[in-house]
Amino acid sequence: MRRVFAFAGLIAVIIWVSSCAPTATVTSYGGPSMAEAQAERYDGPKARLAVGEFGDKTAKGGWSGGWLGMYGVSFKQIGDGMRDMLTTALFHSNRYIVLEREQLGAVLEEQDLGATGRVKKGTEAPIGEIYGADLIITANITEFEGSSRGVGGGTRILGVTVGGGFKKAHIALDIRVIDAKTSQIVAAASVEGEATNIALGGITNIGGVLPLAMGGFSKTPTEKAIRVCIQKAVEFIVGQTPAGYYRY
Repeated sequence: MRRVFAFAGLIAVIIWVSSCAPTATVTSYGGPSMAEAQAERYDGPKARLAVGEFGDKTAKGGWSGGWLGMYGVSFKQIGDGMRDMLTTALFHSNRYIVLEREQLGAVLEEQDLGATGRVKKGTEAPIGEIYGADLIITANITEFEGSSRGVGGGTRILGVTVGGGFKKAHIALDIRVIDAKTSQIVAAASVEGEATNIALGGITNIGGVLPLAMGGFSKTPTEKAIRVCIQKAVEFIVGQTPAGYYRY
């Protein structure tokens, strides 16, 4: 009888752990499947794109109160951090020439400095060589819950509980792929990711290291939900980029 109860307990634990695995869903229309898009390593022509701003459409948008206010921290930094992570993940997908736009001001300053004649001849950055993007990726964060349900302690960071006991996080993005020449939306989807407090598994490299402003989410369900959401966003963008844009 004890063996029966022990076996039943083991099955229950396996089922519970399986239910805690990070998950993500993508709502989209048409185009090839994710398996078809990423069946083989891509070594062909690349598309040229830039990642635009991540808007915040959550109920917490703009929140900067509480003790974090004195440090000048705002909820917008979550969107900025996810933008950086998506940029890194798209670069490592090996399918895109990813153009820097967030730090474009620094590039322009260097070119302007070269144009003054104060930089050693032959080493200056020439004007008129910045690449234009064919596609622009934009997104809005529509849901961001660091502790959708669960119990335990933890610390409140940007209005979200991190750390503590068993938690479940849920994040949703609305992704748009825009033709820079015509402003036409060529693909759009809703991407949702959720995770509970278990090992990250094979998704730790998605999006690189967490940005500094998001460091409080490290090793929490929120980090896992963010990473699985970024992973699915990249898969969607790769699968929905029209073939005609792969020409470089």
